[in-house]
Amino acid sequence: MAHNSDSIPRRMGNYWLQDRLGSGYSGYIFKAYHVHDGTFVALKVQDVDHECPTNRYEQAIYPLLQGGEGMPRLWASGTEGKWHYLVISLLGKSLESIYRQNLQWGHQRMDLRSVCSIAIQVIARLQIMHNREVLHRDIQLGNCAIGLKPEEETIYMIDFGFSKRYIDPSTRRHIPDSKQKRDFLGNYWFTSVNVHCKGKVPSRRDDLEAAALMFIHLLTPGGLSWTRNGIPKTDSAHDRIKRAKKNARPEDLCRGIPSEFEEFLRYCRRLKFSDCPDYDHWKDEFQGLAQDSGFTDIERFIWPPPPAPKVQPQVIRPAPARPTIDADEMENVLNDLAKLQLNPPRPILGDQTNAPAPARKDDAKKPSEIISVSDSSEDGRTKPNGQPLPPRTPVRTKKASQLQKLKLSVLDSTDNAALAVAVAEFTKFLQLGSKTLTKEGFAFLDALYKQLADPSIFVQPLRTLRSAHQEDNRAPQPAHVKLGVVARLRREVGTASSNRVLANLVADFGAVTNKSSGRTITKDGFAFLEGLAARLQALN
Repeated sequence: MAHNSDSIPRRMGNYWLQDRLGSGYSGYIFKAYHVHDGTFVALKVQDVDHECPTNRYEQAIYPLLQGGEGMPRLWASGTEGKWHYLVISLLGKSLESIYRQNLQWGHQRMDLRSVCSIAIQVIARLQIMHNREVLHRDIQLGNCAIGLKPEEETIYMIDFGFSKRYIDPSTRRHIPDSKQKRDFLGNYWFTSVNVHCKGKVPSRRDDLEAAALMFIHLLTPGGLSWTRNGIPKTDSAHDRIKRAKKNARPEDLCRGIPSEFEEFLRYCRRLKFSDCPDYDHWKDEFQGLAQDSGFTDIERFIWPPPPAPKVQPQVIRPAPARPTIDADEMENVLNDLAKLQLNPPRPILGDQTNAPAPARKDDAKKPSEIISVSDSSEDGRTKPNGQPLPPRTPVRTKKASQLQKLKLSVLDSTDNAALAVAVAEFTKFLQLGSKTLTKEGFAFLDALYKQLADPSIFVQPLRTLRSAHQEDNRAPQPAHVKLGVVARLRREVGTASSNRVLANLVADFGAVTNKSSGRTITKDGFAFLEGLAARLQALN
């Protein structure tokens, strides 16, 4: 039975109600204070006979979350007449309020620093909840709030009325999946496709997918397309939202924003029902994205956002002047140098006096002698004529040696057919062994890019570390231009119209693989390489 908020008593337990902070389908929330010590709190009030008693559900969840960072504290609970109440920590603005404030300031989307900070903190909060066997099941901007001073830089998860344990307390097993039709539970905007559009049972993956959609929404001008017409009032309007969400491809949703967000969404959707997400990896990814963009202290959510970092021009300092040396001192130095006894000199570059003659064809067939690696390049070895031999070259590992040969075959290629063979061998070699792309593997991609783009030019290596970006004094590349991801490359390689287009795809593949965890080539990555070999044959 519904009640007007005017019928709610002004005092509940030891708390006096003050301003009403909000209301919704299931009840009201007030600012209140303790009658004895004056502590301010938030007090959630709900009719005891409400058809969806979310207060009761929350009351059971709070003890599981107490003490976790970014988790509100439950101070008290009880019943006053026809009303059930929860006394919880008083917090600041919700992210929904902050997002709307940002729109009022004339910004169509939130800044990258703020969204990276939100991503890191929300993933951390979900990690705490999931580690304590609790699903949130209603991730949205209105259910995330910042603390009051001195906690105003911490994001809190709130509203656990839809939360549920995913580990059965009696059997200690994960809740089962089911294909049985279920009523919709969650919110229209961010609930995962599996739960919202397909009626599947929620699990940890769905909390993270909802978070991913929320992050993308914040960076999209005007927000996600299905959020722009407001709450659906009819079943047909709701069906339109579900179709739009279900049909939206990650690459389309994330066009124009950093590729990390698309990769995160795809990762969430690849997880199986009972999989445990890799929270730490994705916190590190968004931390790295923020650092690459010049932001610091990213773990702190600062609102309003601080000014964007300005790139400082490189200051070239002149070398200190060397002290002058008088003529007598210089003469002594030259005399001392003349008395030095030096070992026989090595051949000078360009001096062909002692250069070995070109190998004859019959010599090329003889197997080369395998030698051990010396600790010193000066090991006293000599030719029969007494001339010192050059330092020994360390024997390469099998993988490095093979990749080096493949790189040379690319550089020696004169047509697309030869390049296709090299790419096919490169792909097969990695599939049979370690799938990690080493520096020799990146060197192969460098050579391939060079041949595809312009065989006459020298290119910068594709393998670049974040630390190198941080030490570079030039302006970092804007994150929003990083559009390439492996899944897109896999699709586009089959329709590439020229070698130049293929070169760009190879560059994107190298950059994305370099940033991935462990630099491991995925199934999509191998599919891209196989498609690349096939396309080279087709363009030959």
